[in-house]
Amino acid sequence: MTFEFNTHQKELIKEYRELIAYGYQKMSGVQLDFKKVRVRKRVLYFMMAAMQSYSESILKLMGTEPVYEKPGESLLRSQLEIWLNMRFIYSSRSEDKARLFLSDLVMNSITYAKRHKTLWEKYPAWKMEFGTIKKPNDWDKFISDNLSLLKKYRTEYKDKHFTKLPSLYDRTITIDGHLKKLGTFSEKNSAEKFYTLFYPYFSQSTHANMSGLQRYMRGMVAAKEPFLDVDSKPEDAERILSVSYQGYFSVLHFFLQVFNAYDPSEYDHFKRYSKSLTKK
Repeated sequence: MTFEFNTHQKELIKEYRELIAYGYQKMSGVQLDFKKVRVRKRVLYFMMAAMQSYSESILKLMGTEPVYEKPGESLLRSQLEIWLNMRFIYSSRSEDKARLFLSDLVMNSITYAKRHKTLWEKYPAWKMEFGTIKKPNDWDKFISDNLSLLKKYRTEYKDKHFTKLPSLYDRTITIDGHLKKLGTFSEKNSAEKFYTLFYPYFSQSTHANMSGLQRYMRGMVAAKEPFLDVDSKPEDAERILSVSYQGYFSVLHFFLQVFNAYDPSEYDHFKRYSKSLTKK
């Protein structure tokens, strides 16, 4: 597909590039002592790093010709997850919700080890070596160590007993419940609304089911134009970048405030541009 960005779209790409370059510079200047900083700030730091990576990837896909809208939507979904998870871990004054992510990491590691060991025992002739794991029983110490770590979390830090993280939708309910307690809940900040309206849509191109696959179809087989869309149009890039800009802007703004790195004078330009996007 041959096209050229118009003036407005070129400006959007320029502004997006400047924002994520600024964000990377500010994030790189944050000094984080993992032994002293609270768990919630640690998790937020990793979330910001992921947001940075997703945003730079979106710029690669959308900022040069041709553009690829569908992979961009998959990355938008990841950005939305980061934004909602960030709000989830800060939906109370305690560390409990951030610590859920630590426990979930340990439990996922245990689950992977057990399944890998089971599969190896089922098919012993298969090549299943995994780093230092040379035989099925090598997983036993890893599993035991992680179970002990999980027990430590639950005794020393009073972490909750749970089998898995609440679903992303359930996390949005928790976020909105917290806002209602504060008396600040509204249509504009409802996490459930953002999830319900946008998450399923952004997820379509990620999953290989019919709702996702048909997103790549255009027109009829007998039509003169291509039946399938592989790359996309300039207005698709504009749509993806506009939404992504707002998501990155919001997470970066919160991150800088938490880490005392927010400078209103530096951020003013991005704030004004963000507002101009919402008016269009």
